Parts: sequence; C-alpha cells; structure tokens
Amino acid sequence: MLFTTADDVHDTLGRLLQELTVDPEMGARVSLLDAVVQVRVRKPDTTLTVVAPGNDQAQAYAGRTPDGTPKADVVLTMDADVAHALWIGKQNVAIGIARGSVQTKGDTRKIVDLLNLTGEIAPRYEALLRAAGRQDLIDADPFAPAADAAPAADDAPAEDEAVPPAQDDADAAQAAEPAPAGDGEGADPAAEGTAAEGPDAAEGTDPDITPTEAPEEPTA
Repeated sequence: MLFTTADDVHDTLGRLLQELTVDPEMGARVSLLDAVVQVRVRKPDTTLTVVAPGNDQAQAYAGRTPDGTPKADVVLTMDADVAHALWIGKQNVAIGIARGSVQTKGDTRKIVDLLNLTGEIAPRYEALLRAAGRQDLIDADPFAPAADAAPAADDAPAEDEAVPPAQDDADAAQAAEPAPAGDGEGADPAAEGTAAEGPDAAEGTDPDITPTEAPEEPTA
C-alpha cells in the first residue's frame, strides 16, 4: 500500500481535487460536470467529494462533507493505490473499469465527462507531488506485489521435478511385523514333513523293527 492513513490520501489526492476546482482553466471544466461526484477510497478508507454546480464554482472536500451537501450523482469506488495510478496516468480508466478495480455508479454521461479529464490532470498531480517532496509516489509502482505476498505460481516446483515421497509410518510398521503363523504360506517343506509323521518319527525309530536288547555285561 502506498497510502497508510486517510490523512495521507487527503494531503495528496484530496489536495489535487481542491486545486483543480480553483484552477482558472480546470475549475471551469470541472464545474461543467454539473454533478456531485464522490470517490469512495479503500485501503485506507475515506471519501473525496467534488460538488460541481454547473455555472458556479466547484468545491472539493476530503473526508466529511458539510451538512446540506447534495447526494452524489456519480460514485467511483477504488483502492487508494488505484486512484493514485489513475490520476498520475499509470492506470487506464477503461481497463480499470473492465477489470473491476474501478467501480462506477450513477449517470454514465457524467462519468465519461469526468474520465475525459484524466489526461490533463496527470501532469498537475505529478507537479503537486514533486512540490510536496513525494518523489516516492511518483516513482512507485502501484501494482507491484507486496513484500509479504504469497509466491507466484512460477515459484512452485515443476510437475516433472522429483519430489521425495514422505515415509508412511503405518506402512513401515506393517512391513516390520512378522508373518502370522499357521497360514501355510512359505513354510519349510522339511518342517511340514516332520510334523506330519507323528510322534514315532520324532523319536527317530522305525515302528516295524523291534529294538534289540543290549548284551548283558559279564560277571567277574
């Protein structure tokens, strides 16, 4: 944001409108609008109002308007940075309206008459800023991203860029568990054979052969 307070807007954009209304050339042209034009500024929030009564001298107000001020015939709503870009010639009005950064309400003819003045307002606004020592606003890019803005999509990893997969603790734990016993899959055939032969096989003898008795030891 180029403007941090409402007073900052009043001292620049508001002062511009006030100087335009008293300028011998521009003041007469502004008065010919024959309308009350209000600029509703956001970020920071404030209002700028021009009362152009036709043949009488126009008046400009920054912030609150005096009691009895007629209702606005034309309302322009935009961010302060957009208003700055508009009056200094860095914002095309038609593109701003098409993109929604400049919102308009009211008499279309009056809006067109007002916007036709922007080309002549820009050099006056730049001279005002230079005289006020606001070279920073002259040089600033109103549409530059903020320093803390989220990274652009170009900064995201490319689709074909290898990204190491995250380790799944549940899968790792499952792989470490021993296989359940008794399911018969992957068992040792030798072990199965031994278990199937029964108790005699476990003793290591043939059931069809009678054991030989051991010889008696000679007596002395």
